Amino acid sequence: MIPAMLHALILAGGAGTRLWPESRSRRPKQCLRIAGERTMIQATVDRLGDLVPLERIRIATTAELAGMIQEQLSQLPREAILAEPCPRNTAPCIGLAALGILRDDPEGTMIVMPADHVIEPAEAFRESVRAAAALVEREPGWLVTFGVRPAQAATGFGYIERGGPLAVAPSQPGPQRVQPAAAPATYRVAHFHEKPSRAVAQRYVAAGGHYWNAGIFLWRARTILDALARHQPDIYGHLEAISAAVDAPTFAEVLKREFAAMPKISIDYAVMEKAHQVAVVETTFAWDDVGSWMAFQRHQGLDEQGNSLDAPRHLAINAEGTILRSSSASQLVVLAGVRDLVVVVTPDAILVADKHDERSIAAVTEELKKRGWVEYL
Repeated sequence: MIPAMLHALILAGGAGTRLWPESRSRRPKQCLRIAGERTMIQATVDRLGDLVPLERIRIATTAELAGMIQEQLSQLPREAILAEPCPRNTAPCIGLAALGILRDDPEGTMIVMPADHVIEPAEAFRESVRAAAALVEREPGWLVTFGVRPAQAATGFGYIERGGPLAVAPSQPGPQRVQPAAAPATYRVAHFHEKPSRAVAQRYVAAGGHYWNAGIFLWRARTILDALARHQPDIYGHLEAISAAVDAPTFAEVLKREFAAMPKISIDYAVMEKAHQVAVVETTFAWDDVGSWMAFQRHQGLDEQGNSLDAPRHLAINAEGTILRSSSASQLVVLAGVRDLVVVVTPDAILVADKHDERSIAAVTEELKKRGWVEYL
């Protein structure tokens, strides 16, 4: 069972600094082909399948990226691209999108999903969405998130600790849809935990009942706006001002002013960690938050020497455990006597780094800003 009107908001405003130099401010990772033949944002829209028709999909991004995303998602109407006046993290943009959905559909349910995840198989993702939507359809007050069973004691993800189980009606089979034995398990959320140390992550995995926080959410548009009003009245006040000006000739000016006045805060901090009626769906799909070149290695695959090589012309001699990425058909890239490197070749920049030192790679963009080398950002 899914609501008659399920809407989707795809968050596509991030910069992907740990995938520099291929991910840039004007062409970030969500617009790149990282896993498979489709770009990440194209794959995100594809993943929705028949759950959400194209006219009910919205993309939240920056003004700078709006044109590129429109080109990549030409099947969507132009008004589906929501260009934020300035970066304000996820809570303000989710609230803004919820306002639009509420105007179109007062009973509308929305799924919120980042544009830079790899999720397989897509049908397992859709089954998890159906389970969350069934809960919200029955009890509209719930805020639902999605938890991934940890494959290892990762320190780069937040964790969700589950509480008691919640009963969810099984999803209804549709045309050419395989009905699972049972709907995905759903629980109350006991606690959200920040990115842990290695020792703490190991405790979470050993204890069970803890999930990686996938950063995917589902709720009624009215419910998330009510939650913002309760927990973030400052944000809600600015949203009310924007809503009041929708049909006014000064709307663009009001939107720019009021949106910029909102605090920079994620929906996790703003609402999810404060609200009481929060549920987690235990997902059955494989999930990867593509935040670094190590993730590229996981999806590209390895040769016999543990290398992950994606370049038209390359030669590897006594190279082990190295990631190579280049799109140049005319430039030969040679790896000789090296191990555990990341080598990324673009027309104007080359990265050579220890693949295990993700922190240093992420620091590159900050150093470029300090030096004023903005042409490489």
